[in-house]
Amino acid sequence: MAPIGKIHSYPNNPRVAKALIAAKYNGIEVEVVPVEMGKSNKTPEFLKKFPLGKVPAFEANDGFTLYESNAIAFYVAAYKQGTSLLGASPKESAKIQQFIGLADNEIAPAAATWLFPILGWMPNNEQNTNKAKEDIKKVLAALNEHLLVNTYLVGETITLADITVVTALLNFYRMVFDASFRASFKNVTRWFVTCVNQTQFKDVLGEVKLAEKAQTASDKPAAA
Repeated sequence: MAPIGKIHSYPNNPRVAKALIAAKYNGIEVEVVPVEMGKSNKTPEFLKKFPLGKVPAFEANDGFTLYESNAIAFYVAAYKQGTSLLGASPKESAKIQQFIGLADNEIAPAAATWLFPILGWMPNNEQNTNKAKEDIKKVLAALNEHLLVNTYLVGETITLADITVVTALLNFYRMVFDASFRASFKNVTRWFVTCVNQTQFKDVLGEVKLAEKAQTASDKPAAA
């Protein structure tokens, strides 16, 4: 099957993974075009299509363009008529948007504060890191309670909510959620492991190994 379009981004971008996993569930293909940040995303040709120069950026075969990863993931998820990725009712669709908002507004900021110093992308501030740890624990506690009686975040099948939250938590589980940390959030870990072991997730993310030891900013910068 020919790709429905192409996503421009730097390699191994978890925000791109959302759309690619959704594409796998819908049985469609999306081409990924590597971007050299600061160069290929600043050319006049690129900026004509994507004025902010941001990635990921999507270009459909008919010339339709999008930027912002959630918009791209939504387009790919909605591409197949009758898909279950966007929910079976208005209520389910609204719940999916709720969890997408949770990923953006609660998980992503904590990831930036806690994980970016480990990756060497920003200076470490211990006070801010400790706050980020407490912030993510609050999110995980809410998810843990929800997943006590639910297999997936919304409905009875994987939706864009699961895809988005899994990719938001991906580097946490790879880098800092060691066994002692995970022990308090067993339902979340069960759900996370269930998702990443689905073929559609594996095709995009590969084998996801859970952290054996929590990395710190004093460690050698790790590859996300």
